[in-house]
Amino acid sequence: MKNVNKRWALIAWAPYGRRSESLARELKADLYFIHYLKFQRPIYAPAKYILQAIRTSQVLFQQRPNVVLVQNPPFVCGLVVYLYCRIFGTHFMFDHHSAAFARIWNWALPLQRFLSRQAITNLVTNEHWADIIRSWSASAFILIDPLTAISSQVAEFQVTSGFNIVFINTFADDELLEIVLMAAERLPTIQFYITGNTNRKPASFFENTPPNVTFTGFLPDIQYFALLKAVQAVMTLTTRDYTLQGGGFEAISLGQPLLTSNWPYLQKLFPQGTIYVDNTPDGICAGVMAVQQDHQRLEEEMETFRDNARHLWEAQLAQLNNLVNQALSTTN
Repeated sequence: MKNVNKRWALIAWAPYGRRSESLARELKADLYFIHYLKFQRPIYAPAKYILQAIRTSQVLFQQRPNVVLVQNPPFVCGLVVYLYCRIFGTHFMFDHHSAAFARIWNWALPLQRFLSRQAITNLVTNEHWADIIRSWSASAFILIDPLTAISSQVAEFQVTSGFNIVFINTFADDELLEIVLMAAERLPTIQFYITGNTNRKPASFFENTPPNVTFTGFLPDIQYFALLKAVQAVMTLTTRDYTLQGGGFEAISLGQPLLTSNWPYLQKLFPQGTIYVDNTPDGICAGVMAVQQDHQRLEEEMETFRDNARHLWEAQLAQLNNLVNQALSTTN
């Protein structure tokens, strides 16, 4: 099908998101992170949603995109975008993160179902979420994370001369930070680098951490990717099934062996170059030692997998563009 002129905008009510940034880059979309007050603090929700709705409306009415990709949650952002599209006869899609299906949003399910049916399609990261979307009589499209573009200008990050592993952490409840610290204490010869904004924990939390653990704090991209490149392996963990691991795709982008939680979905998502572990200190210790012992094979597998993942992404992107072109052709 002939390409139709698309003016993309991607809107996320968040301070930042790697997936949104990557999708905007690949879709050549104007990216807007719109956020006020404190992040993920429900007490601020009424005030911040009003401010963010006003700013979102300003952006849309000024820029006049004809395709809007909107991150969910919160569904309120999608409602604002839907109203804009109704007024101007344009189109939108949702990019549903796994948090959109959490119980906290159950009260809004009737409206989420309605909005999802109005979208061109609904982007999700796996078949499980796609089945839920389809049960709402809405279109679903599975789209993995694009590989992260790593600048050739990446700085150097000084790590130890031994075996180093980085644990990608945001201090979220599902990431098993305390379990990782227990595992690190049992592996004194392994150096653990743990990312994430340390302001999210009180200072007392860091007083008795093992000596082989370094909390990096929040790192700008040039240092963050330098760290991921300098270590021997990347670890991302979750207690939640069907959760896409953005850090895993960052590991793929750099060809780094990955250690992740032993969920069937993650086994399917990362079929090569990866060690899967139980979410326990013993499981993590065994996984780290397995990565160290079999590092070369895992690294070679990840290099192969990186090429396969890139081809899969390009095929999915072409299909998505065809869907959008079909929708736009009906309004031109």
